[in-house]
Amino acid sequence: METPAENTDPVYKNKDYGQYRELFYSYDEQGNFGKTVGYHNEPDRLVLQQSWDLFNDRTEEARQKVLAGTASPIVYYMEKILADPLGLSMMAGVSFWKVKLHFKPFFFKRLSNKTLAKYAEAFNITVDQLKNFEQ
Repeated sequence: METPAENTDPVYKNKDYGQYRELFYSYDEQGNFGKTVGYHNEPDRLVLQQSWDLFNDRTEEARQKVLAGTASPIVYYMEKILADPLGLSMMAGVSFWKVKLHFKPFFFKRLSNKTLAKYAEAFNITVDQLKNFEQ
């Protein structure tokens, strides 16, 4: 089995974005539909970088809110797994309106271990990590 050649284009030496190949679907000169494999081009790389920067900013903002005591750790972990309240509701098996309530520290502190375990499983962390947020 052949090993894929390393991408030698210096634009794509960024370890996060440069070494991943993508499958592209396109039409050739004769109008035939075909598949090609290539690396991210510059516009794709920029869009990916901007998307991850936005994700990191949102996660950091959520972390600061939790540390300031204005939001519960559920908000941070939800941002970290790229979920929204409805998605988290489905993953954890908690009703949507309860998830929204649990974003507030007042209600989060009163959650049962059973409910915390549902959230911890959705976030793939332990209940202790969820309760003792120190990031």
